[in-house]
Amino acid sequence: MFGTHFYNETIKRSVSIFGTLFNNIYVSKIKADGTVLTKNLVPIAYGPSQKWLKRLAEEPDLNDLNRSAVSLPRMGFELSSFEYDATRQQNKLIRTQKNLLETTDSGKRGFQYAPAPYNLGFTLSILSKNMNDAIQIVEQIIPYFQPEYTVTMNMIDSMSEKRDVPITLNSVSMEDSYEGAYDENRIIEYTLDFSMKTYFFGPVFTGEVIKSVIERDYVNIDAGGFTTSQIDGSGLVKEVKHYEPAFQEFSNAVSNSTTITFPSAINSKISASDEVFGTGNATNPTIVSVASDKLSMVISNSVTVGDKTKLKFVGSVDPSDTFVVAETVSFYDDGAPSTFTEDKVTDAS
Repeated sequence: MFGTHFYNETIKRSVSIFGTLFNNIYVSKIKADGTVLTKNLVPIAYGPSQKWLKRLAEEPDLNDLNRSAVSLPRMGFELSSFEYDATRQQNKLIRTQKNLLETTDSGKRGFQYAPAPYNLGFTLSILSKNMNDAIQIVEQIIPYFQPEYTVTMNMIDSMSEKRDVPITLNSVSMEDSYEGAYDENRIIEYTLDFSMKTYFFGPVFTGEVIKSVIERDYVNIDAGGFTTSQIDGSGLVKEVKHYEPAFQEFSNAVSNSTTITFPSAINSKISASDEVFGTGNATNPTIVSVASDKLSMVISNSVTVGDKTKLKFVGSVDPSDTFVVAETVSFYDDGAPSTFTEDKVTDAS
């Protein structure tokens, strides 16, 4: 219909599951002393009750060797309705991911979008010649539905998708043709109406897998960080690094000068080419040189700052520093975790 053929057999599975619930029901003939005379399995088949009632009303044809007699009691069921259930609808853009990679499609992963929730209506008919057989069957069914019985349904084989599906007993009704003519057979019919809360999934799509993402966070008390992304040829995010000022020092007052002094020695890792934040200039200056005693530095542009101004320096941090958080996030890597690798070439920027 929309260009992608798929068939998930949802209706077929639902009908099969519903019919299987009632394929092990028996009726017994019991004497007054409790002795069981007979115990017979009640047959069940897909089809409306009218089909079996018509067969029972027809005259027998002794010449038709392929036509078998219809015995009672028996059961029949049919799928009677479809109803959309908006109360169970999730965000349509939610994806369901496959747990394992496709062996025939290496490097790709299957996924589906959120399914459409529907309530399927089923009708179960119980036909019997006498009331005792009919109520035996009914009483073997009703106790399990309070008011629902939940089964686990394998929705999509290729996705290993399983859902709990409640089956609710909505109503029970009875019809007795006892008031018919003497030459008519008495048929007692119980009708049980059910609803099954199932889901209809769309096609299975496949997409490229992001094997790993490396994220590096450099602690910053104030704002001012920036983010860069390296993109590989296929358009996937290969690595994302987050940089923020890592070192901070408090300076002495400076008036329109390229030399900044400090009341105490600055961190030994602050070095030439580091970018200086907090000077108030439109463009952040960079360090030209640092005095050997670490009490002053020369920067690329003149600045004016007050006493005890907090300046921040970027460019010399590395993952071994205590204030640096080096974090690796891996996705769908088949249990092989990626490790953090320092890249001083790209980190320098």
